[in-house]
Amino acid sequence: MNLRGLRRWWRSLASVSPYDEPELVSLDLETTSLDPRSAEILSIAAVPVRDRQVVMSERFERIVRAGTVAVDREAVKYHRLLPSDLQHGLPPQQAVAEFVEWLGERPLLGYCIGFDCTMLERAAQWAGGGLLDGRRFDIREIYRRRMLQRNPDDHPAQALDEILAALDVPPVGRHTALGDATAVALAFLVLKYARARPAPRRAHPGLRPG
Repeated sequence: MNLRGLRRWWRSLASVSPYDEPELVSLDLETTSLDPRSAEILSIAAVPVRDRQVVMSERFERIVRAGTVAVDREAVKYHRLLPSDLQHGLPPQQAVAEFVEWLGERPLLGYCIGFDCTMLERAAQWAGGGLLDGRRFDIREIYRRRMLQRNPDDHPAQALDEILAALDVPPVGRHTALGDATAVALAFLVLKYARARPAPRRAHPGLRPG
């Protein structure tokens, strides 16, 4: 095991549960496709989750300059990024380097977080930087475990829309990087603090405005 792998393994021992973390960063990307071998990053967004708050005032957002892969016109309906927006974005290497610096040592939270990390790691390697290191938590697994605690015979949903609906989290800005990062963060707070049952919307942990 190399030094980077040893460091990642050691950090993984620090916390066996996302609920033990004093702070998480909820991350989401918009990409040209879902194939990590050919996809390119279009936008990066992340929000800190601290105590009972999603700290919007400390959010990270970057639009990434379009590369050689064409942006699917149908996908524009969802992520709302026009070619003209992407032309004025940052080079992917720079955007990822800025994100890694902003992230620091904080663990990541996300939906299909492995895919997002793979995309970021590819861009970091292109920039000559190191791989993303640290703990990663997927809201699908967090939700699955919580639901199975309630009912071991349950078959918990894995689609994000279904998870949000079950937890009564409004899908504000769905299919945008910031909207999905925020929704995942709110879903995590419901699971952490509501415990055994979904909370009504008025009982959501706070969303601190920016």
